[in-house]
Amino acid sequence: LDIGDIIQATGKVVKTRTGEVSLEVTEIKILAKSRLPMPEKWAGITDPDEALRKRYLDLMMDQEKMKRFERKSKFWEVTRKFLKEKGFMEVETPVLESVTGGADAKPFVTHMNAIDQDFYLRISTELYQKRLVGAGFEKIYTIGPNFRNEGMDDEHLPEYYQCEWYWAYADYRDNMELVKELYRFVAKEVYGKTKFVSRGMEYDLADEWKEIDYVEIIKEKLGIDIFKSTDEEMLKIIKAKGVVLTGAINRSRLIDNCWKIIRKTIAGPAFLLNEPKFMSPLAKSKPEEPELTERFHVIIAGSELGNGYTELNDPEDQRARFEEQQGQREAGDEEAQMLDTDFVEMLEYGMPPTSGWGHSERLFWFLEDVSGREGVLFPPLRIKKDQ
Repeated sequence: LDIGDIIQATGKVVKTRTGEVSLEVTEIKILAKSRLPMPEKWAGITDPDEALRKRYLDLMMDQEKMKRFERKSKFWEVTRKFLKEKGFMEVETPVLESVTGGADAKPFVTHMNAIDQDFYLRISTELYQKRLVGAGFEKIYTIGPNFRNEGMDDEHLPEYYQCEWYWAYADYRDNMELVKELYRFVAKEVYGKTKFVSRGMEYDLADEWKEIDYVEIIKEKLGIDIFKSTDEEMLKIIKAKGVVLTGAINRSRLIDNCWKIIRKTIAGPAFLLNEPKFMSPLAKSKPEEPELTERFHVIIAGSELGNGYTELNDPEDQRARFEEQQGQREAGDEEAQMLDTDFVEMLEYGMPPTSGWGHSERLFWFLEDVSGREGVLFPPLRIKKDQ
């Protein structure tokens, strides 16, 4: 026999002199022969990339990693349990879309031979779920893969799992309370606690969640007025902070980078509120401050761990915002949203007041305090030449 062989042992169950239950083996049968040497027992696979490439060996040698993915399964299981208890129904939405939207992201493009047409891998389930709200479903959600053809780092993967829900006759304040309840519930069910350390920052999900004003904190911390400061002023501050800009550089992207400089310092848990209308093409404007939106983000350990808002259901306003986004897209911003005329037509039939929410598996990565690559079973890797 060799280390790694899978065997069947037959015999009599006995107790040793010390009382340990054992098997008195009378027959051994090899079910699968290990033809390659196993990694060293204590060190395991020492090359991190090789461990990810041969995840089956990595998990075989490291029981703690096995337990991590058992917790991940429970993470989604209890999320579904929570939403079911709140009256939400799970629905399916297309992965292949003729027009993609619901988020600012560069999509993957593929071609469907059957109808000779290009399609996009979805970046969000938002626009299809809102079609279902328009049809009459009042509490719905999806949990499944989304795809964004962008960079990879500790917090981003091109393929990842996301939970999104839509709640008719609710607004962003209702959703903020539901999100707090969900995060606390998941933490207690999976980990038995609410206190965590992620990326070196301590936080307690049971604490009061602070509210941060988007406009005011950028003005306070960086001296930038997002409505009055020039692009040149923002660019100067961003570069001084050592931020390297990639892709299209427009006002929205500059403001977003200003905010991200500040976000890295916030342990949370906190809600970021009052994002401007021109940066939130699908969110309803605040009646008392129409240049701002009824939008919120969850900020934990210096990162964004979810995003929601009261949904825009005015078709004329939605069309105008889509057209503005389409203009940015044509000017070179590959992350700007597309004009979806079919979705606008749905709004013209009437969609009730609704609030939506989405959080990805990044929440799990942060509760585990691991990188995205360590938080999924099979992350994308460059193919080896000998493969």
